[in-house]
Amino acid sequence: MVASLGPAIALLCAALAMIVVYEMTPTATSVRTREFARVRGTQFDDHRAVPFWRAALVLFRPLVDGLVPRRFRENVVRYLYWAKLAGGWTDWNEIEFWGLSMALSWVAGAFLLRSNPWMALVAAGIGFFLPYALLRSSARKIERAITRELPDAMYLIASMVAVNIVLPEALRRLTEYRGEFAKWIALCMSKAHGGDLIATLRTEAEISGHPRLLALATKLELIIIKGAAGSADLLRALADDQAADYKAEAQRRAKELGTEITFPVLLFFFFPYLIVVASPLFASVTRLLTH
Repeated sequence: MVASLGPAIALLCAALAMIVVYEMTPTATSVRTREFARVRGTQFDDHRAVPFWRAALVLFRPLVDGLVPRRFRENVVRYLYWAKLAGGWTDWNEIEFWGLSMALSWVAGAFLLRSNPWMALVAAGIGFFLPYALLRSSARKIERAITRELPDAMYLIASMVAVNIVLPEALRRLTEYRGEFAKWIALCMSKAHGGDLIATLRTEAEISGHPRLLALATKLELIIIKGAAGSADLLRALADDQAADYKAEAQRRAKELGTEITFPVLLFFFFPYLIVVASPLFASVTRLLTH
C-alpha cells in the first residue's frame, strides 16, 4: 500500500516545491494584483516587483476597510513614511501592512485554536498588533531625531542665508551633513526633480504629519514671498522657537518617565523579587500548618 503511494507522494512533493519556488520569485504586482483588483471591482495601478505572498496581502483589503479604524490607518501611513526614510519597510504600503498583520493574527490563532482557545485569542491579538508596535517604535525614533536636529539645522541655514547664500542652495548644502533631518531634505530634493523645492517640502511635511516640519515649510514659504530681506532673522526666530519647544517637550517627557516605568518595574522586578523571597516563607508556613 505504501509502495503504491510512493509515486503519488513524490509527484505531490515535486509539485509543491515548484509552486513554492515560483511563488517566491519576485513578480510585478501589476501581473497578479491587477487580477485581484478585478475580482474586487476596484482599480489598481502598481508596478513594483514583489513576491506573490506580498501581492496576495491585497486580498485582505475588504477586512482592512471594514475593521481597522481610520485613525490607525492614518497612523500607519505616517509611520511607514518615516520607516522608509530609515531604510525599513521598503516599498510597503498601508494595505500590505494591515494584510500582514491580519495574516499573522490568523496563523497565530489557528496554531493554538485546538489546544487552547483562550491562548489562541491572545496569540491572534499579539500577532495583529506586533507589526504595528514595531513600526510605531521605529517611526517615533526618526520623528524624535528630526525634532532634536531641527534647531541646529535652522541655525545653520540662517548662518548660510546671512552670508547671501540663496535658500535652495543652503538646503542643498545641508544634505551634506549627517542626520535624519538631512536625509529628509535630500528626499524632498529628489522628489522635487529640480522644480519648486519649497512646495515639495510643504507636501512632504503634510504627508509626514510632523508639526515642526509643517511650521518650517510655512516659514520657508513666507521667506520666499518676502524675499531675502530679513530671512536670516526669520530663520533664527524659527530655530529659537524649535529649540524652546524641544526643551519643553524633553522636560515633559522627563516628568512623565516616572509614571511610564512604574508598571514595567512592578511587573518585571518587584513582583518576581517578591515571589522569590516570599515563596520559601509561604512554603514553611504551609508545612507548619499541615503538620
